[in-house]
Amino acid sequence: MEFGNIDSLKFILIPIFTLLFLILGIKKRQDILKNIGWKKDTFYTSLKAIFLSVGAFFIFLALLSPQKLKEEQKVEVKGSDLYILIDISKSMLVQDSYPNRLELSKNELKEILLNLKGDRVGIIPFSDSAYIQMPLTDDYFMAINYIDAIDSKLISGGGTQLLEALKLANSSFQKTEAKDKNVIIFSDGGDKEPEVLDFVKKNNLKTFILGVGTEEGSVIPIDNGFIKDNSGNIVVSKLNNTFLKELASESGGEYYSLNNLNTGNYKKLIHDIGKLDKTSQREENLKVYEKYYQYPLGIGLFLILLGYFLPKKKESESYV
Repeated sequence: MEFGNIDSLKFILIPIFTLLFLILGIKKRQDILKNIGWKKDTFYTSLKAIFLSVGAFFIFLALLSPQKLKEEQKVEVKGSDLYILIDISKSMLVQDSYPNRLELSKNELKEILLNLKGDRVGIIPFSDSAYIQMPLTDDYFMAINYIDAIDSKLISGGGTQLLEALKLANSSFQKTEAKDKNVIIFSDGGDKEPEVLDFVKKNNLKTFILGVGTEEGSVIPIDNGFIKDNSGNIVVSKLNNTFLKELASESGGEYYSLNNLNTGNYKKLIHDIGKLDKTSQREENLKVYEKYYQYPLGIGLFLILLGYFLPKKKESESYV
């Protein structure tokens, strides 16, 4: 026997607080009865507290979802391999999209992961350099934890070296002998890099690009001020969607806008990913469990109702 919902352990506080509340209530009740000269009904009130507390504990057990392994089945899972390249350069801190470009990208990426089925994903943050934060996996909840840890301080410097990130993704695809190389990119574009276009075409990388921000752009916050150029002028970072659209088109992928007016384009991306060839095939063990939550649930409800409707002894007898 095991529990299938360990996350509900926090609800152990329910029977604990129920018991404490009832103990305090019984004590207060007995004090009142003593003050007015009536006999204490310790037996009935204690019995009521026991029924309610034990009932709450069984409800807690039901929330943990007790279960027993019934059988294991091997199932074939098909999907695509996707590397997610997320720009963490200083320009991604621009607040032309709320709360800023980077946080909006992270939120959109979580929505994408929650809608994938069978695809393996890896995460590569990039700025002046790039690194594989998470190798290819289909553990989406672990991936979300990695996404939460992403910020602009993971890599020193503030530039946008997309080429380095693409090289890392391509190298990883080669090691896994993937037939198709699909890349999702979150970026505001930075400067146009002709070598990037050459690299994706040469290595058959298909890019699905989310251009983050607006064409009007905004200033880049840093510490207590804003980034300035060598002449002392405040720098305004604008979305370079021209380069990003060209990159998506040249690689055979798609381009999507991402700002506060276009936060639902992940649905279009999911649809496009769904049309990709499912070249990643693997076998996984599927465990089938027999659920037993209904038994502690039934016992708990019965004890709670029994405690609630338990008849009380009449409190009319006086001490004197």
